[in-house]
Amino acid sequence: MKTNQAKNLETNELVLTTELLILPDGQILVHNLTQPFAELLKELNPDCEQISSRVPRPASLTNEFPN
Repeated sequence: MKTNQAKNLETNELVLTTELLILPDGQILVHNLTQPFAELLKELNPDCEQISSRVPRPASLTNEFPN
């Protein structure tokens, strides 16, 4: 039997939702771009600056100077 506290923890889980619309001309519109979804989109289109700006750099690169 679950306690009330355990039930509350289950119902208070964080849900991440991203809405994606692909237009007939290939343009992609995204609402509420979450970090996990941005990482996925970056794999599909690594040259897109808007998506890349939403993906954090690895910790090993944060102290390096930009090129």
